[in-house]
Parts: sequence; C-alpha cells; structure tokens
Amino acid sequence: MSAAQARGVAVVGLLAGFGVAALELSSNHQESRTIWAIFAPIVGWNFIATGLYAWRRRPESRVGALMVVLGFAWFLFRIGASDASAVYTSAFIIGGLWGGVFLHLGLSFPTGRLEARIDRILVAAGYVIFPLAFVPTRLFSSPSDIDCSGCPDNLLLIRDDAGLADVAHGVGVALYAGLFLIVLARACRKWLATDPFARLQLTPVYVCSLLTFLLVTADTAGAHDAWWAAFVATGLMPFAYLGGLLRSHVVQLNAQLRDRLEDLRASRARLVQAGDAERRRLERDLHDGAQARLVGVSLLLRTARGRAPADGELTHLLDRAMEELDQGLTELRELAHGIHPAVLTDRGLEPALEALVARAPLPVHVDAACDGRLPPPVESAAYFVVSEALTNIAKYARATEASVAVRRSNGRVTVEVADDGVGGADASRGSGLRGLADRVAALDGTLSLDSPPGHGTRLRAEIPVRPR
Repeated sequence: MSAAQARGVAVVGLLAGFGVAALELSSNHQESRTIWAIFAPIVGWNFIATGLYAWRRRPESRVGALMVVLGFAWFLFRIGASDASAVYTSAFIIGGLWGGVFLHLGLSFPTGRLEARIDRILVAAGYVIFPLAFVPTRLFSSPSDIDCSGCPDNLLLIRDDAGLADVAHGVGVALYAGLFLIVLARACRKWLATDPFARLQLTPVYVCSLLTFLLVTADTAGAHDAWWAAFVATGLMPFAYLGGLLRSHVVQLNAQLRDRLEDLRASRARLVQAGDAERRRLERDLHDGAQARLVGVSLLLRTARGRAPADGELTHLLDRAMEELDQGLTELRELAHGIHPAVLTDRGLEPALEALVARAPLPVHVDAACDGRLPPPVESAAYFVVSEALTNIAKYARATEASVAVRRSNGRVTVEVADDGVGGADASRGSGLRGLADRVAALDGTLSLDSPPGHGTRLRAEIPVRPR
C-alpha cells in the first residue's frame, strides 16, 4: 500500500467514525449513548490505525489489511443505532460481518493466510454464522420482545411468536457456542504445535481473541452484562495483534539469524574438513613422492658405498652423505607426521595417540576409550589438541609427567591433557592454542585451559559427536 492510499483509507475511516458517533448520539433507542458515541469510534479507529501501521511495516502479511477491514466492519455493526427502520434492520445481517472478519484474522495470524483446510472451513462457517445465526429470531420477534421498546420497526418480522423466537434464539446460541468450542480446540492445537519462541507472538492474540469470542457468546446466551466486558476486550484487540506482529518480526529475525549462524557453522566446518583433506594430501605426497625418492637415493648410496674402496676419501664422503640423508629422511617423516599422521587416517585416534606419546620427551599416561572410530574431523581435532598440548609441555612446562584422557559419552568426546609442571600458561599468548580453539569451535566444541601458577596445566576440549 502506498502512502497516498494509506492516507485515503485513514481519512475514510476517520469520517466513518465520526458518522458512527453522530448516529450514536442521535439514537432514540440506544442506551448509554455518550459512552457509545465516544468509544465505538475509538474501537474502529484502533483497528484501522494499527492495521495501516502493520500493513506498511509488514506488507507481506495480510494481517494489516484484515485489521483495516475489521475496523470498517465494526462501524457497520454500529449502524444498528440508527432510528431508520431499513438501516436498523440491515444491521441485523451486515453488522455480524465483523465477527467473520474477526475469526478470519485470528485463525490466519500471523501471515493472514489460511493454510489449513480446517481453518478455511471454520472461517467460512464464521462468515455464515455471525451474520445469520440470529436472523431467524428476528423473523418471529418484535423490538419489544427483545427489550427494545424504542427501537424502529423490524422489517424482517413475519409474525410475533415468542415460542418460535425462543427456539430460533436457542439454535443461534448453539451455533455460536459450537463454533467457539471448535475454534478453541483448533487454537490450542496450533499453539501447542509451535515452538516456544513462536508462542510469544500467538499467546496475546489467542488469549484476547478467544476471551472476546467467549464474552460475545455469553452475551448472546443471555448474560447481557458480558457485553461490556466483550466491548472492552474488543477495544484492546488491536494492540494484542500489533504486539503479536512485532513479536512475529522478532521471531523472523531470530530465524534468519539462526539460519545465518548455521551457514557460518557449516562454512567453518567445511574449511576445517578442507584443511584436513589438504593435510592428508600433503602427507601422502611426501610419503609417496619425496620420501620414496630419498629412500631410493639412500639405497643407491649404500650400493655405491659397497663398491667403493674400503679406505679412502670417497668412502668417507659417501658415509657423510648417507648420514645426512638419513637425518633428512627422519626430519621429513616428522614433518609428514606433523602435517597429518597416516596412522590417524588408517587406524584411528587411539593408535595415533599411542604413536604420538611414544615420541614425547617425558612419561605420558594415555587413557583413551572412544569405542570405535570417530568422524574424521573429530579425530583430527582431538589428535592435534593432544599434539599441541604435549609440544607446549615439552617446551615450557618443566613437567616430570603428563596424562592424556579421551572419553566418549552423552554425544560428546572429551579430550583432556594434564601435566605436573609450573603452570601459568596463557592461551592468549600463543597462536597454537588459538588455532586449536578455532578448529574445535568450528565443530561446535569448546576448548578450556586451567593453569594456576605452580600447580600444573590442564587443557580440556569437548566436541559434540552425532550418535551412531
């Protein structure tokens, strides 16, 4: 809706409200004319104003448009205050349209669209029951029979028959009550089917709407004092719908934020997996390429050494070359193992940890019970947590022993590395632990460090794992 159209609707609504106020004040049969003249227009204006606001703020939702229609339908309902017989009589039918729009709005909230077949059936029933349920009563009752001695003539009257009028009235009340009970059951089912956060937007709307429906039904059943409570509830309804729409916007923003967060998590996980895949590729290339070639060169040198004179400068040079080559092969194997150990890929986390601690410069006790293989990203993250922790222990902790514990339970893998060193470690000072924290966080895990000075260090990682 454009701004000009909204202004046009607002002007028409303003004039309609003033028209209703004038009609209420000039009525000869309306009780509490001043109250009706003040508050009847306010109710309609509230629906139209909040509907226009919601329409502009949430154009994709039809709720705003329905609220505007409900405001004008309310004004049609109040033309029953007229002293003209034709207008007074027509209000019996068209005045009830506000109930149909009211039900339409409640069942279609917050989109304004009736998606379920049962909702469409209930709304169609509402557009029939609310305008027509008590028309048969008017066929057999004069204004005096309904405590309206000053009312204009009822043009629908066929004959004045109190018995038939009571029967028709009873049928009308039964239709109202039956529709209310079905709508109540439907609203409760829809409310329970939504997630707790989405219920925030439905609760004020459903409570206010159902309360209004109940009070109107009670009034039709004969509890005429309930009408004033229904009138107040009707006046508050626009604010309940507006509050629900604003909460709906918050829910939508929250859903978008969750989607973006999931996209971010998935992206980070893909980066970790891509990094691990690249590590495995480099490890295979070093093992199958450079390392294999250097082993071949070592064999050639050994063959040359066997053919060289037993004593001489050439033999000495070949011995030095073989020593340097063996040292290079050792360093290359360590490099390949640091990039991604082949045993981790081939045999899993527990054998890889056993091989890792076997090269540690201090005694390390390993207690690993993973109950089978873990997902590759989790195995890699757990392995490098232990690797980085043992490296830091060897460099800085001045520890005499360390321990590694790996446990899988309740859908999580817990990795804990502890030592009896000097403590005082700070995760913010080194890039190694920050990188581990990023790797673990990419898997929705957490990394914590406890290192009081003089009391050793404990590094703990928790990584969720999907059930097998």
